[in-house]
Amino acid sequence: MSDLDPQQARDLLDQAGRLGSAARSGASWPQIACLLGIGGVSAMFAVALYFVGHTDGRLVALPLVVAGVWFAILITVMVRFARATKAGFGKRWGQAMAAWTVAWVFTVVGSTVWWVGELWFAIASAALLTLVTTLGAWREARQ
Repeated sequence: MSDLDPQQARDLLDQAGRLGSAARSGASWPQIACLLGIGGVSAMFAVALYFVGHTDGRLVALPLVVAGVWFAILITVMVRFARATKAGFGKRWGQAMAAWTVAWVFTVVGSTVWWVGELWFAIASAALLTLVTTLGAWREARQ
């Protein structure tokens, strides 16, 4: 290796710092996009359950399957293209997914058992699912 003078060493360290910052700043975009996609699919699922409540209840499998396919696509793309994660990502992701799971189960049970065919519940559920996933994505983007 060649000898570097102090200025060249500082320049190389600055460049390494910029490259590291650039890599970290873009590290969470696949996860953020996945969370927002999950929110969108979930909100549309809540609306679909409302319509199922006004038709044949056996049709509930259709929005479940379509949502499941989209969840699989979103997770696959996230895993495939996420090359790095920010420190603490696993904890934040776990918290976001736990909050989403609670909202999702509440939506499914509420739409199929307690408030079948109730428009207000479909709107509230879609808003809740959107809020939970958007907050998770926002939190990840701000890290």
